[in-house]
Amino acid sequence: MDIEYQKTNAPSEKLSFLKSAAFNLPNRITLSRLLLAVVFFAFLSYRYFNVALAVFFVAVVTDWLDGYLARKWELSTDLGRIVDPFVDKVIICGAFIIFIHIAKDVIAPWMVIVIVAREFFVSSIRGFSESKGVKFASNMWGKTKMVIQSGTICAMILYYAHFKTITWMEYIVYTLIWITVIVTIISGIIYVLSAKKTLLAA
Repeated sequence: MDIEYQKTNAPSEKLSFLKSAAFNLPNRITLSRLLLAVVFFAFLSYRYFNVALAVFFVAVVTDWLDGYLARKWELSTDLGRIVDPFVDKVIICGAFIIFIHIAKDVIAPWMVIVIVAREFFVSSIRGFSESKGVKFASNMWGKTKMVIQSGTICAMILYYAHFKTITWMEYIVYTLIWITVIVTIISGIIYVLSAKKTLLAA
C-alpha cells in the first residue's frame, strides 16, 4: 500500500499571515497596545505611578497613531475595527478596576461597575450589529468618552504620585470621576439609540 504524505509548509503559512492585509502596521500597533496594557497594569498595581503614567501615555499615543496610519494609508480592516475598541476597553476598564484598590478614597466601586458594564454592553451591541452585517463605528460621543476617561486616569495617577496632600486636587479628581461616569452613561445611551433599528429588527 502506498502511503501518501501531505507536506505542510508551516513557516510559509506563518509568513503569509504576517504579510496579510489584516496584519498590517496599524493593526500591529493596535495589538502591541495589549502588551503595553499588561505592563501598565503591573506598574499601576504596585504603585509605580510615574512609570505607569509614562506607559499609559505611550498607549494613548499608539491609539491615535494606529488610527491615523490606517486612514492615511487606507489600511482600515475589519480586524482593526473590532480589535482597536476592544484594546481600548481592556486598558480603560483594567485601570479603573485597579483604582478600586488603590484609590478607594476618591472612587466608589459602583462607579467602576457602571463604566465596565457600559463597555461590555456596547461591545455586545457592536458584536450583534456586526453579525447582522451592520457596521458599528465609533461616534463623536464615544471618542469624547475615551478622551475624558483617559484624562481622568492620568489625573488620578498624577494625584497619587505627587498631589495627594493637596486638598483641592482631590476635589478636581473627584469631579473628573463624576464627569467620566456621566459621559460614559450618556455615550452608552446614544449608542443604544443609534443601534435601535437593528436591535428592534432582531
